[in-house]
Amino acid sequence: MKTGAKMDDLVLLELERQKVLRSLFRLKLTCFFVATAVAWLLYLAAQNAALSAGAFVVCGATMYYFLESIFTDSFTFKFKRKVVRSIVEDCGLTYYPGDYVESDYLYMIYDFDIDKYSGNDLIFGQIEGVRVKFSDVEAISIKEDLHGNETHRILFAGILFVADFPKRLKGVTQICSGTDDFRDYGGKRARMDDAEFERLFRVYTTDQIEARYALTPSLMENLKLLKTRFHRPINIVLVGDKICMAIRTGRDNFEPDLRRPLVGKGANRFYKDEIGGFLRIAEELRLNRKIWLD
Repeated sequence: MKTGAKMDDLVLLELERQKVLRSLFRLKLTCFFVATAVAWLLYLAAQNAALSAGAFVVCGATMYYFLESIFTDSFTFKFKRKVVRSIVEDCGLTYYPGDYVESDYLYMIYDFDIDKYSGNDLIFGQIEGVRVKFSDVEAISIKEDLHGNETHRILFAGILFVADFPKRLKGVTQICSGTDDFRDYGGKRARMDDAEFERLFRVYTTDQIEARYALTPSLMENLKLLKTRFHRPINIVLVGDKICMAIRTGRDNFEPDLRRPLVGKGANRFYKDEIGGFLRIAEELRLNRKIWLD
């Protein structure tokens, strides 16, 4: 069984990470000097300081935005196939970098009108009999005005998590934070005994008794840990035999953080913890099966 990415691979990746950082630093300097030159020439021509300052910001930021990927794409590709895949496989799961969780599960949580749906970094498999899958996803709404101009609005960008629930539920329970467009199941507010959980989440359910069976103290504790870790809105629905959870991170997750070394004490703990938080939810669902035994 694998115990992680090979040390030789990590050392080579670490050297490449340092090389990428140096390249990005040089790119920033280049963008700065080019933007300064453009702004100065514009000032000489127009004698407008505000216009020159705007040109400096736009020129520098645009150059960096379009050129950054030239230096980072290769490293990201290698990182996902060596580090992320190794962490996922050590957990007994499968990793497909180019695939993602279906939009049907996002519709279970939100009342969205999605025109474009995409994602990546699908992780899936079984944790001691509990099927689980999660990935990055992005849902976009596209509106067109009378002149044919399109406006793209990001409805959701983050992690979509789906797992089997121990028993098919008769009712629907929603656990919400934030102010998103939640799907209306007609549930009523349910108060939990955990004061901290109540501070972080709002619970609505069509079956008050079933909701309290489903939201065990351990499951609520794991959800609190996820909320604390991500510091972002987390919205969940328990429906049928599924638990669907959406974490609105607003970023591409499971990506390399160039500021973090890949070798040394605790080097990949950040990535392991990010994936491990979801696996603990699946493990908790497995342990809770005894509650539902008839």
